Amino acid sequence: MDVPRSIESASCEYYRRVESGGLHRGKNQDAITATCVFLACRQQAVPRTFKELCALTRVPRKDIGRMFKYLKDKLGAADTAAMSSDDLMTRYCANLSLLETAQECAILLGRMARERDTLAGKSPVSVAGACIYMASHLVAQPRDARVISHVAGVSEVTIKNSYKLLYADRALLLSSQILAVDPAASIANLPIP
Repeated sequence: MDVPRSIESASCEYYRRVESGGLHRGKNQDAITATCVFLACRQQAVPRTFKELCALTRVPRKDIGRMFKYLKDKLGAADTAAMSSDDLMTRYCANLSLLETAQECAILLGRMARERDTLAGKSPVSVAGACIYMASHLVAQPRDARVISHVAGVSEVTIKNSYKLLYADRALLLSSQILAVDPAASIANLPIP
């Protein structure tokens, strides 16, 4: 995983605190290590998903989730911000080679959807995937849902189902601010679900 040195040192510090507090006894060491990296990423505002850590460490998602809850309470890591779709969109758009206008449009769209509760109950990864799908088509830089699903780590069906909700609310979501981001932006560019 590509992480800055500050995250390496923060995760090492978390691990030292786990060892010095005796919190590691009887626990899966790989899960502790993965969770320390996860906590450090959140603390440094460089979010990673459990799924990404699972792929990197081969520790089951369930184990990382359990250890995260345990260590967050024990280490007092409550100051770690929860991940939002905005945090993920920049990275996903870069991986999809989208221009900055599409990225900005996706982030604004995500914020509008959150304000209107259009995608209430959806995971940040699903929201990011659907907003990128809609924004890429909106600004005439279309990306297939299959490609976005590969980058985001969610199914193509999840992206398309979330997109249906966005599309149904398009008249209220696509404000003049979003459409002004790119001269090529047009509601007519959106595919019908």
